[in-house]
Amino acid sequence: MKIIFNLISILMVVAVIFIASLNTHTFFNFTVWVAKGASIIYHVALAKIILTFFVAGILAGVFWAASFYSPVENKLKEYQRKLEKTSVQTDEESSKVEVLEAKIQVLEKALQSALENKE
Repeated sequence: MKIIFNLISILMVVAVIFIASLNTHTFFNFTVWVAKGASIIYHVALAKIILTFFVAGILAGVFWAASFYSPVENKLKEYQRKLEKTSVQTDEESSKVEVLEAKIQVLEKALQSALENKE
C-alpha cells in the first residue's frame, strides 16, 4: 500500500510540474495600487502561481499530518514508560520470590537438621 501511495504522489508532482511548464508563457497582471496616474502592477507567470500553491498545499499537508503524529508519538512514549514500569515491577517481584524461596530452603534445612538432632 505504501508503494501505491508513493507512486500516486510522484505522479501528482510530475503532473503539476508538467502543467506549470505548459503555462510558463501565460502571465497574470496583478494591480496592487492605483492612484492619480500612478499604479503598481505585478506581472506574474501562471507557472509560478501554480508552483506556489502546490508548495503551500504540501506544507499545509505536512503540518496537518504532524498534528496527528505528535499525539501518537506521545502516547507511544507513555506506553513504553508503562511497559518499563511493569517490567521493573516484574523483576522486583521475581527477585522477592527468589529471596523467599531461598529463605524457605534455609528453613527446611534447619527443620531437617532439628528433626535429625531430636532423634
